[in-house]
Amino acid sequence: MHRPVSTDVLIVGSGIAGLSLALKLAGTVRVAVIAKAQLKEGSSLYAQGGIAAVLNPADDSTEDHVQDTLVAGAGLCHRDTVEFVVRNGPDAVRGLIDAGVPFTRDTTADGAFHLTREGGHSHRRVIHAA
Repeated sequence: MHRPVSTDVLIVGSGIAGLSLALKLAGTVRVAVIAKAQLKEGSSLYAQGGIAAVLNPADDSTEDHVQDTLVAGAGLCHRDTVEFVVRNGPDAVRGLIDAGVPFTRDTTADGAFHLTREGGHSHRRVIHAA
């Protein structure tokens, strides 16, 4: 029998969103995460690519990323939501880098991160951990 746990915040789901929130809150409140299986079994772990964000503004733009997303969304996306997510994506990725996520570096680009171009994207903007 499990002993009750006292927590300030209960996060349901152990995907990237839930675990990112847990990391952000961990220094200020008691956080518990519940998952339907082991933490390593979340869908985020099995995502094929990585995280799309405009990390190289010299070769990419927020507006291009917004347009790519709207086209791929085939009319199902809300433009204001897409703009919010795309605009805040680079800061979210930097937060993951600061937290120690070992994203793959490009050995030919002065230690910059290796970015890939995946379906639906017109530029190399997907950061990943090999």
